[in-house]
Amino acid sequence: MSEISSGAIVDPAKYRKKVLAISIAGFAFDGMDIWVFALAVPLLLGAWPGLNLVQVGFVATCMLLGMSAGGYVFGPLADKFGRKRALVWCIAFFGLTTGLTGFTTNYIQMAALRFLAGLGLGAEWALAGTLLQEFAEPAKRAKYSSYMQLGWPVGIAIIVLINHFLCPIFGWPILYFWGATAILLAIYIQLAIPESPIWLKHHEDKKKGVVAGAPAVAAVGFSDLLKKANIKSFVFVTIICTSLMCTYWAVNTWLPVILSKERGVSPNAFSSFLLALQFMAILGYIVAAFFSTKFGNRKTMAAASFLSAVTLYVWLGMEWEDNLFYTFGAINWMVASVIWAVLASYLVEQFPTNIRALGVSAGYSTGRLIATVIPLIMGAAAKGFGMTIVMAAMAVFYLICMFGVLMLRDTKGHM
Repeated sequence: MSEISSGAIVDPAKYRKKVLAISIAGFAFDGMDIWVFALAVPLLLGAWPGLNLVQVGFVATCMLLGMSAGGYVFGPLADKFGRKRALVWCIAFFGLTTGLTGFTTNYIQMAALRFLAGLGLGAEWALAGTLLQEFAEPAKRAKYSSYMQLGWPVGIAIIVLINHFLCPIFGWPILYFWGATAILLAIYIQLAIPESPIWLKHHEDKKKGVVAGAPAVAAVGFSDLLKKANIKSFVFVTIICTSLMCTYWAVNTWLPVILSKERGVSPNAFSSFLLALQFMAILGYIVAAFFSTKFGNRKTMAAASFLSAVTLYVWLGMEWEDNLFYTFGAINWMVASVIWAVLASYLVEQFPTNIRALGVSAGYSTGRLIATVIPLIMGAAAKGFGMTIVMAAMAVFYLICMFGVLMLRDTKGHM
């Protein structure tokens, strides 16, 4: 029997590269799945007679609601049954439901499957990040977190290329059928990746009643996040995640509108700009790995949050000719990517082992849930002020993120 199948506590150094690789791959599927619907909508409007934008919005909302609930479903499972096991379940679940979406014939069917897929998708980042951080060396956790983020632009680039080359041949379902290949990743994790040594050690100590020298500890739940020992971390983790989700959904929902309606950019030019932004994101992750290792997660995130606020306002709050507009957009994308690169490492360190996966996933999912109303609010505000001005005002959320970061402890890589 191998040490993986036996459930023995392994030497984390032997598996760090594999865990990093599956974390990057998992986040690539995360990035792909987020963009699949946006790319499929123009094709669906032509393929399904009678489909309207209200129904399209309903499908998108169902997916966001599922993603918001995912952390509450899989987070407790990861703390109770193990990081690896819960990660396998959530990836296999969203891979299966994403693949089935390719067979849908109306928006009700698609909305139901997008909600179910969202449950798994919403937990993947938190669970993979927790597993990776528990395998990483303390001094290199921020660097590993930065490397994990590489999966996001890679996933987006892959699905954009599939949309460009394969959709004209196979139609919109190929986007969802490709997402089903996540099941292969889940199988690989099950066979080749061991359970987190930190979780196993805590689980064994808990059964023996020696956790931190205390009596045996009962299973934790959401109510434990509201206890004195955890509530500050949970509140400010939620504030950080909410502010970042607000800016994320604002930009990714309405940037195409700004480019096409207010600047007259063609769909092909938008695709090229989107691919260029993914390269800037990769550059941001590399920058994050250097600065977080040298100055720590807290200082790096706070500085990047402030600079993101400034560059977002400069990019969209002022009038620029096209070359400068694209340049400032690329700069903002790179700086904001620094925050996302360090985020998992910083948040994971704010909670003790027994409630870590729940704390991170619940904070992330709560932020995502709150942010679901942002596109609606922005759409209403844009009628009076214009979308460009409204988008520039979203810079304040980066300042809120900076406040949340500064209110949490600087763990300097220790958990």
